[in-house]
Amino acid sequence: MDIVHIEHQTAPRLEQDIHSFFTQVRFGSSTPPMTHDENIQIIIEQTAQVLLEYFKEWNSMVYFCRESNCSFWITQFGKAYFTVLQQIDSRQYYFRPTAKHTEKWFTESILAKLRKLFATTGFYESLNQSNEQYEKRVDQLRERYSEASKLSVDAPDLKFYLSYSIGSEYLQSVDEVIRSFRAFEKKLAYLPWFRAQVIFSYYHLIRDSTRNCYVIRFYLTFQKAFYSDDFDYSVDLFRLWQDATYGMGILLEIPDEETQKLNGNPFGFNPDGLFNFPEPKNPLDDLGDLPDTATSIREQMNKICITTRSFKIFNGKKW
Repeated sequence: MDIVHIEHQTAPRLEQDIHSFFTQVRFGSSTPPMTHDENIQIIIEQTAQVLLEYFKEWNSMVYFCRESNCSFWITQFGKAYFTVLQQIDSRQYYFRPTAKHTEKWFTESILAKLRKLFATTGFYESLNQSNEQYEKRVDQLRERYSEASKLSVDAPDLKFYLSYSIGSEYLQSVDEVIRSFRAFEKKLAYLPWFRAQVIFSYYHLIRDSTRNCYVIRFYLTFQKAFYSDDFDYSVDLFRLWQDATYGMGILLEIPDEETQKLNGNPFGFNPDGLFNFPEPKNPLDDLGDLPDTATSIREQMNKICITTRSFKIFNGKKW
């Protein structure tokens, strides 16, 4: 199974399906003469049919991504997956169907475990804690940027789009993108002008769900007194990004008219406008466009569901 397909197609689909399952078992009500338990069983069977349509994909995904950071609903699914797998063989990391333990049995067993989990008060506590931690981190980043901006009134913000040359962007797994970006950040921090002029840096890894590739939205905030209109900062950024990506990296050039259109964005998320949202001009705008909670499902944000451990999808640093 192609890991890039798993990241862009399977993971977001599973995240949506498990969230939908949660809302059904949590808020769905039975109609007499059907009992509550009978209603839950029907929901489990219906959801199982949905998941069986792409069983091989998510079965491979849980195995390949067991050492990765996953989004909230996929994480719950993975825990239930390995709990059911333990019933068969505690040494297994990957489910292989048999005459006794079929794909249908395995899928319904996972959903039954999830349903049991969703009924506990501890689950709601973990959900609330995840959302609270997320909100605190967003607030902390806003505060960092605001504090840095106080050091220079009307500090210039430059925005860059780190991507890959045509064709190669479809081949990059999230681990490869993150590895390159970490190398890029390390090289950038050693540039003399960066140390002298930059007071805040911010990045946001985003997923273009139309092209099925990654783009890094990257901001630099400058000390206005030292910022130079005559110097092309993009030249150095392009060189470092090329080095970090073994020559495959590019800086996307986005015409201003594309980002200034109503609901405009440079990535073509969806031609019918469903996923379109204005491109943020600075880190505060970007933070304002984030989902309200870590556990929410918002398609227009093209949610990234799998990342390298210890990597934050968005983050900022005061220099």
